[in-house]
Amino acid sequence: MANRAFILIAAVLICCLSKVRAQSASFQEVDSLSYAKYQAADWKDLVAYGNSAISAKVDYPLLRLRIAYAQFVLGNYGGALSNYQKVLGDDSHNQMARYYSYLSNKYLDREGEASYHASFLDTVTLNRDNIKPLGALQAGFEFSFKTNDNTRRGYGLYNRVSFSNRLGWRFQLDQSVAYFNQSISSGVPVIIPGSTLSVNFTYNNSQLEYYAKLRYMLSGRLSLIGAYHFLNTSFGPSTYSSHVGLFGVRYAHPYFSLQADANSAQLINTAFQQYNGQLTLHPLGNLNLYTISRASMQANGMQQKMFSQSVGFKAANKLWLEVNGTFGRLDGYLDADALYVYNAIDVTSTKAGATVFYTLNKHLNLLINYTYEQKQDYYLNNNYTQNSITGGITWRF
Repeated sequence: MANRAFILIAAVLICCLSKVRAQSASFQEVDSLSYAKYQAADWKDLVAYGNSAISAKVDYPLLRLRIAYAQFVLGNYGGALSNYQKVLGDDSHNQMARYYSYLSNKYLDREGEASYHASFLDTVTLNRDNIKPLGALQAGFEFSFKTNDNTRRGYGLYNRVSFSNRLGWRFQLDQSVAYFNQSISSGVPVIIPGSTLSVNFTYNNSQLEYYAKLRYMLSGRLSLIGAYHFLNTSFGPSTYSSHVGLFGVRYAHPYFSLQADANSAQLINTAFQQYNGQLTLHPLGNLNLYTISRASMQANGMQQKMFSQSVGFKAANKLWLEVNGTFGRLDGYLDADALYVYNAIDVTSTKAGATVFYTLNKHLNLLINYTYEQKQDYYLNNNYTQNSITGGITWRF
């Protein structure tokens, strides 16, 4: 019996030692082959081989760094971020992981997340890339011309100037000033006092707006959003002031982002709330293909439900196309974090459009948009169509 017990214990020890040696050999093989593929710039094979090694439970920070860099070079910034986050989970001060997380977020158009990672970079890197905690991020100008088939409505003109800047590593402030103007005829004959004549009064509808949005990064993934929109509306002899406030939370995953926000609005004489949920997807880990889905619900003074969908893709070098549609009655609708307020006297019932984006160089971006709207005449209660052409220019500092 003693001999049998000794033989059994020896067999167990030999088995355990064999497993340890197998694991050690597996690590050495993975490390050697992954480094060889890294040196040879064989990026696709490195990603495939590295992922299979991780699936086989061979996982360590240096392997993650190699896979992440390969995905970064291949343009899969979401995949790169996913691996860099694993590295940062073990070592939050890893400079390579921080730097490429910063770049990956910038290439995904996530300035807030990029800024957060930049706060961990050393002074040499910050100075080399001219990254500063305070400074301008971008400035832009937007111009829109609106025409329609309603003889009682004039041309609509909309202009907006915008400016964004970084206020420390975790704060980003976006500001806009906008102006809208359009002539509106009642189309309803009104008797002139003391006369038998009747006329259709024509009013000038103009609106001056100021918008500010502040974003605070709680972490590399989670942020808080606050916004305020002031509107000063002149309609004929009357002037009105309107106010909109927003508070939201956003979560950024390497391949998608989620946002929930609540809006409280006082538009002229109507008070209401609007609640939004938004999902943005980057299935390829970059901006070559993306979708934005947004569901909205209004309460109290307004009782509408709306849904908007955008799909964008890279059509050619430096050229992107995006199509979008919004479904539901857009009466007092608050869009794009309350940047755009649909408070026109004629309510929009259908909205669809397409946008072309062109990147001229690393600083200059151009856009042109066409939008079709089905609207309802406030006075005569009949429908008409409105077509808008919008041009925009953005300078990134």
